[in-house]
Amino acid sequence: MTDPIPPRPDGLYPPLPEPPLASERPPATWRWWEAILVYGVIAIFFGALVALPLVQVIRSKGLAELTASAAIAVTNVALLVLWLHRFHPLWRRIIGFPRRLWPEVRAGIGFGLVLYPGLAFGVVIIVTALLEALTAEDVTAPRQIPAHLSAVGVAVTIVYAVVIAPIHEELFFRGILFRSLRDRYGFGIGAVGSGAAFGLIHYVPGAWYSTVLLISVMVVTGFALAYLYERRGNIVASVVAHATFNVIGLSFIFALR
Repeated sequence: MTDPIPPRPDGLYPPLPEPPLASERPPATWRWWEAILVYGVIAIFFGALVALPLVQVIRSKGLAELTASAAIAVTNVALLVLWLHRFHPLWRRIIGFPRRLWPEVRAGIGFGLVLYPGLAFGVVIIVTALLEALTAEDVTAPRQIPAHLSAVGVAVTIVYAVVIAPIHEELFFRGILFRSLRDRYGFGIGAVGSGAAFGLIHYVPGAWYSTVLLISVMVVTGFALAYLYERRGNIVASVVAHATFNVIGLSFIFALR
């Protein structure tokens, strides 16, 4: 048991040390292919087993899809944490959890507020213009939320998008996959590799040019969140930024329905 930190002469306690940056933390003890194997095969397989009964019981197709996605994500998080705890005991130090939450929450909110308009007025406009010039079609991103949701469906959507998805996706794509690639091959490969995987996981069936638009936006989003994670040195800031990003997106979607 460590001795308590004595107060300063003025009676105040010294501030707690900041969490280490990514470059100062222990390197990831897992390989990127190991992480993808656990996530892409084991976790999703068991997540599907959990979600299957829900799909059969819930009659509304849209609500069933949302509930199944939430169940799969929660199962994935549980199995990923179990895998890390069992085989990589230093995972908390490697991924990074801050001593003080508020500075990371504040940084995440600020980053998310800047990220959304930056993508909407930057990446989306540029990629849309290129695809429309190439295809002579009106290019829009495919629908990610089912139409005609009930009040329960809207509530499930909000919980999934604002709480479950940010925790699930940031834990794997930034905390696990990015860390593994970054620690072995550098930030560039880590950010591009995890960003590409993040984009592909958001694939939604539709016209190819609409799918390309959505994946392009998500790849850039993943790269930006990896940058924030690298700068802040912990997973909380990127989770909050992700949640803020989704809150803005949901607000526009529900406002335009």
